Amino acid sequence: MDMHIVVRGVDGPAGLRELAEEKLNRAIERFQERILTATMRLEDVTGPEKGGVDKVCNVEVRLRTGEVRIKEQGEDFEATINVAMDRLKTALGREAGKAKNGIGGG
Repeated sequence: MDMHIVVRGVDGPAGLRELAEEKLNRAIERFQERILTATMRLEDVTGPEKGGVDKVCNVEVRLRTGEVRIKEQGEDFEATINVAMDRLKTALGREAGKAKNGIGGG
């Protein structure tokens, strides 16, 4: 499985990248055998000087049976990543259930 973390518009992205990698690993560990690639993109849309709901977390996970995409926005990166990871785990569980039951095969 390939995993990529992309951080834009953030001062000192190394710490955020490390946090994101840890949280993404934890969220997908149960589903790793089904995952081909996992990409998380974090962006502070207005830059580090301005606040507001401008922290964006996009996650794209390519599975053997399809893909899952999550987009979450918030005021704080850690909280935004946490919500995105909760949504990702739910979506991956749903996809795993569909694959197990043979649903959505066309």
